[in-house]
Amino acid sequence: MINSLYTAKSGLSTSKYSVDVTSNNIANENTTGYVKRTVNTSELPELENDIGNGVSFDGVTRNTNVYLYDKLVSQNSLASYYEQEDSILSNLEIMFSETESSGFSTTLSTFFNSIESLRADSTNLIYQNDLATQAQSLVDGLQSLNDELNSALDTTTQQLEDQVDTVNNILEQIVYLNKQIVESNTDSNDLLDKRDALEKELSNYVDIEIDRDSETYNLKIAGVNVIFNNTNLHEVSISENNIAQKDIYNSSDLDDSNFSDGDEISIVLNGTTTLTLSANVSGATENELKNQIIDAINNNSNFSDYEAYLDTSNNLVIKSTTGGIENKFDISISVDGTEMSKNSNSVEAQNNVSLAVYNNKLSLSSGSLKAITQELTSSTSNLYSYKESLDDFAKALVDYTSSNSSVKLFSGTDVNSLTFNKNNITSLTSNDLENLAQIQWDDNVSIGSSSTSFSEFYQNLLVTISSNVENNSFKQESQDAIVNSLQSTYNNLTKVDSDTEQINLLQYQAAYEANAKVITAVDEMLQTLLDM
Repeated sequence: MINSLYTAKSGLSTSKYSVDVTSNNIANENTTGYVKRTVNTSELPELENDIGNGVSFDGVTRNTNVYLYDKLVSQNSLASYYEQEDSILSNLEIMFSETESSGFSTTLSTFFNSIESLRADSTNLIYQNDLATQAQSLVDGLQSLNDELNSALDTTTQQLEDQVDTVNNILEQIVYLNKQIVESNTDSNDLLDKRDALEKELSNYVDIEIDRDSETYNLKIAGVNVIFNNTNLHEVSISENNIAQKDIYNSSDLDDSNFSDGDEISIVLNGTTTLTLSANVSGATENELKNQIIDAINNNSNFSDYEAYLDTSNNLVIKSTTGGIENKFDISISVDGTEMSKNSNSVEAQNNVSLAVYNNKLSLSSGSLKAITQELTSSTSNLYSYKESLDDFAKALVDYTSSNSSVKLFSGTDVNSLTFNKNNITSLTSNDLENLAQIQWDDNVSIGSSSTSFSEFYQNLLVTISSNVENNSFKQESQDAIVNSLQSTYNNLTKVDSDTEQINLLQYQAAYEANAKVITAVDEMLQTLLDM
């Protein structure tokens, strides 16, 4: 009979714990990141005669599902990638937005019309001034778009720095929680809730993988350990590799035997700086012509940011001394008016931005930082791609107008160096204007790698921008739907349902009262025995 008291007491105690847990669940129904708790119980070992010995309170666990949680985290990371990309692409679409009365397309059309007007009356001062105004507006429009793209690159760079700082801060918080979990001698469910919330926040920026198979906690970003053995931390850093442009000319093309003394060598850098040499190869040592070119470049102040040399195959190499897309250059070498072709092994200027842990490059597959590093790497960037398109447009404008006019209307090799030569307006002949008037109709203009018209080239650029926005938006909507579905399923498993908890509360209350009645009954039975 005494055993019955202990059995009932265990039931009372377990019911009390169950009520406490239920109360805590109800109190945290709206707490972000809270995972509902469940009381674990088991039967105590039996006594003699197969009589039970009550119930054991075995602790409190979180109602979670590791597989579902990890799936949610990974899909959330991919959604964040599309979200960041959408932000960048949508801003680009705004930059290049057009209306019926404004935008670069209108500026371009107005410029064409001003040429037509002046063609009809080449000495009209009003038409000359109008062409000058519209030509300058054309230059300003291109440079304004380029400035906005540069500003977007600056903003994206700042986002990169800020988000990397945030990532490292989150990692530090996780390590701090891990220390508390390891040192804790009591239930750490609240700490696990906080760690889950931090892991999910981290997945907004990078793709993560969490190893819980062993007793130690390990977290990887893009497959590289950043937290291992619970509390060891390797921070994430920004890695930049700005590759210098390198133009290579085949050794055989500039072989001494192909030239004679007095051949004129012309070197033009960025359309403005020109060196002219007179070949001296008779009886000269091998590679003398190439060495002449090298000496001329390396000893000229206009080429101070460049170096020339022979590589191991005796190819002539001209290289920027500073790396990155911002330091790309345009150089040509001509001999008696014939331009030398460049080797296919020439290297374009590139900006490469990535994240690293120590010297281990992180190949991100998702997260906002994947989108950001992608946009700051010239080979994968929409921002750099559109800047290059504008540079191609500007160069083609200079080349076309120069080749179809006796005077140079525009100068420069890219948007930054593009200049309108206002003083040359009055020197345009009727024949010049006749040729220039064809600019808007010519659909075989060499712009970058395409042969098209100026208007069509720019319209294709606008179509590309809109198409990129639309494609990304579709992917983002699809991914958001996946995340929302997973989140709903996960919430059904982990979130507190007040109706369910109230039912549980009634059950635990009833169990408590029943166990209390057992104690009362046993007490009365014992009292009866004592009174006999």
